[in-house]
Amino acid sequence: MGIPALNLAESRGEAFLKKLGAADIKAARALSAEAIQKSIEGGMGGGGFRPAADGYVVPNDLYSLYQGGRFNDTPLLLGNTSEEAATMGGRGNITPEAFEKQIKSQYGAHADVILSGYPHSTDAEAAKASRAVRQSSSSWNTWTWARLQSQKGKGKAFEYIFDYIHTSPDVGSGHGSDVPYAFQTLSGGRGGAPKPEDLKLSDVISSYWVNFAKTGDPNGAGLPKWPAFTENDQQAMVFDAAPSARPVPNLDKLKAFDAYMSWRREEAKK
Repeated sequence: MGIPALNLAESRGEAFLKKLGAADIKAARALSAEAIQKSIEGGMGGGGFRPAADGYVVPNDLYSLYQGGRFNDTPLLLGNTSEEAATMGGRGNITPEAFEKQIKSQYGAHADVILSGYPHSTDAEAAKASRAVRQSSSSWNTWTWARLQSQKGKGKAFEYIFDYIHTSPDVGSGHGSDVPYAFQTLSGGRGGAPKPEDLKLSDVISSYWVNFAKTGDPNGAGLPKWPAFTENDQQAMVFDAAPSARPVPNLDKLKAFDAYMSWRREEAKK
């Protein structure tokens, strides 16, 4: 989902050169770092530039590579936090009208399906729905990758969801909040000294990671059973106060995004 086609990446590059006032790449290279940084801060950088499917370094997007059987068939351990967008800022204050406009602009013919799954009748609901939509798009990537591996490969896929850190009752764990637990770096965090329960969870998660690195399977002695994800049994390990394997949550929303992405792929062929 995050790998643009070469022609799209090239068009973004051309737009950036135009914003810089540079006739070609040679002229852009003659500019100062300060001038380029200023243009990036003005809205043309960051997520606008990312690895593109150039057919050489990146042969194609991940979905197409799986469909064509052109992937490294190896066990996968993959996952996401329960609310990736919680720590990304932006879109904090949004009205129901603005939310609907945003979704209709982004999802076109599939907007009504997306909107129906996210209550947004008040400003508070709209703000929560906006975060939830961004989370669903992130979760779709993980879910789809696990599905493709289980469908097309022999290596097992193990999916997880980190849902332990909550800044408020209605906000889940933000992007990257799982990393200190996986790598046992809690003592260097900004939240002060870790509590015993934090250290216990970190030991569980890091043990899974080490087991997977050793054998391609995260399971081991003294750990809750982590079943492999399969198309017919879509389980994920949920890391919260009581880690356990559970059915992948919000499947209705994931399937709505999947229908949208299928439509996008068909449109791209025209």
